[in-house]
Amino acid sequence: MTKWNEICTLWAMNINECIALADAPMRSYWEYSAFGHVDICIVGAGIIGLSTALECRKRFPEASITVLEKAPHGHGATTRNAGFACFGSATELLHDIDAFGNDHALGIAKARYEGLASLLKRCDPAAIRYEQLGGGELIREHELAVLDRIDEVNAFAKHITGDSETFRVLSKTEQQALGYSDAVHAIIMNAYEGQLHSGHLHATLERLASEAHIRIEHGSDVQSVHETSSHASLQVVTQLGEYVLHAKRIILCTNAMLPSLAPKLDIKPGRGQVIVTTPIDGLPFKGAFHIDEGFYYFRSLGNRVLLGGGRNLDFDGEETVEFGHSEIIMNALESMLREIILPGRTFDIEYSWSGLMGFTSDKKPRVTSLSEHVYCAFGCNGMGVALASKIAEDIACLLSDL
Repeated sequence: MTKWNEICTLWAMNINECIALADAPMRSYWEYSAFGHVDICIVGAGIIGLSTALECRKRFPEASITVLEKAPHGHGATTRNAGFACFGSATELLHDIDAFGNDHALGIAKARYEGLASLLKRCDPAAIRYEQLGGGELIREHELAVLDRIDEVNAFAKHITGDSETFRVLSKTEQQALGYSDAVHAIIMNAYEGQLHSGHLHATLERLASEAHIRIEHGSDVQSVHETSSHASLQVVTQLGEYVLHAKRIILCTNAMLPSLAPKLDIKPGRGQVIVTTPIDGLPFKGAFHIDEGFYYFRSLGNRVLLGGGRNLDFDGEETVEFGHSEIIMNALESMLREIILPGRTFDIEYSWSGLMGFTSDKKPRVTSLSEHVYCAFGCNGMGVALASKIAEDIACLLSDL
């Protein structure tokens, strides 16, 4: 019988024996009695995990709340995304309308827009380096049909922004000033989108959590979740060994890793590749831009350019929970920079990394109870910055009284 099975068996028979077996090798009486039982345990200290903890603190001001995080900080996507504060390019919104129907697509986009508004209420925009520089989409020859649907997408977007001219096609003079290649036939702009610094966003959320007396335990790798009739337990591995944490409510917010703890959920992992250039003198554009229904995305980063995406070149290969680079995608990203975005410019690639996201078949996040004591909140489909605050509000409302 494994140690964990022994613990579960003893829990049913004698709580004191269970405590001794589970915690004696590494935890003192002080540690166990102070930290071994909590009201709410959140797994994952990324944008959604910390936002969820803060929403739970609002709803349960006296509750003990602990967040468990495997890495030194939110690592899967939180500090590895592109820092886009957007709700969808014109071609992506039209794709969703065609694929899922108007109401479904509107629900997806509105949740993103409302989530961004909530985020900017929670976090000082200056602290997270938020800039509303607008968003744009580069339209190539094979996508020109989208220009015939501008009125349609604007009528759709009015339900989100309140503006019947959310999307605007730039004049040729305006377009040429941005310096893109001749392969770009049109540019559709959206003034309601922005960008932020993902690292400062995470640091701000950690500070807010600390101020709200929320405990964050880094280096805590949750192996499994178990339930009794009165509460749930987590088996946690740390550098010092393993222990059991008991909680009245557990909320899983582990991004692409969520299926390992809740395998019945229809969330699939997806890796995103990102590169950043060296500084470029006289960079002719500012803001956040999309190409190819958002599968490619780039933005100004001071006088650098950040570019990510290309997952659509190899969906199967990028359905992974392993960090790393794909040569096919990295080559495609650099070609996109040199041939489309920065033609004739001299630069090198100074930074490159990958992040892990969670995807669902209908592009809606999974915010639900899995059992009486265990909940999940994830599946952002690459829109974690936009959706985090809305998801946190929704999952906190699902919790029953402690």
